[in-house]
Amino acid sequence: MTQTERVYAYHRFLPIDHNRNHTSAERSTVSINHKWRASICKWSYNVTDYFDMSREVVAISMKLFDNYFATRRCVCDKGLILLASIATLHIAIKIRESVVIRLETLCRFGRGYFTPDQITRMELVVLTHLTWLVNPPTAIAFAAHMILLLPSEKIDPGEREDLYESSRYLAELSVADSFFIDRALPSVTAFASILISLEECVTTLSSEAKTEYLQFVKRKTGISDRQTGNVMNAKNRLRLLKACNEE
Repeated sequence: MTQTERVYAYHRFLPIDHNRNHTSAERSTVSINHKWRASICKWSYNVTDYFDMSREVVAISMKLFDNYFATRRCVCDKGLILLASIATLHIAIKIRESVVIRLETLCRFGRGYFTPDQITRMELVVLTHLTWLVNPPTAIAFAAHMILLLPSEKIDPGEREDLYESSRYLAELSVADSFFIDRALPSVTAFASILISLEECVTTLSSEAKTEYLQFVKRKTGISDRQTGNVMNAKNRLRLLKACNEE
């Protein structure tokens, strides 16, 4: 997973000549701002919650959404933003879920602004721009794998579940925040969520056991000491998101 996440890194989808002057057509459009993106993420969570789907669908969808617009230098118009968000969500559902959601249903969730044919054609555009790289590892998946590395003889199942729920919740919060688009890899975000969870959840793990566990996770995931700054930045950002969400 750690090797795969670098394949999906945001910067890899940016055009090489990203300092060129925009065309007149591009100058007439706008760039995605963080409020629009957060609204799209909230809408996507509402859809997945309504159909009782995994929230990881949204993490996949937003990653595809971000990488697609990276290929466009984030230049777009409001109509394209909404259409692309529906298209990437539908792609993510087909990748992550066995349930089939009819395009007509997604159209209704999108207030009928687009037809099923428009969404289908947009999906093909996204797939082409992303060269079919549409199954990225997510911070939610990394957190789940990291929790499995906890030694079963040192923690009871209930405590493990509490740690998982806490870290998953933090990873889900990160999906809506533009900070995590290019400032922290999913593995780093997941590790930061684990750090916070270990600090906040009540467990029988000793300080020594926690330290050994975290070092083991770092070795398994390839998180080096050089990434300590990135981990701390992600951790601080997650704490801020958690505090804001609980107000």
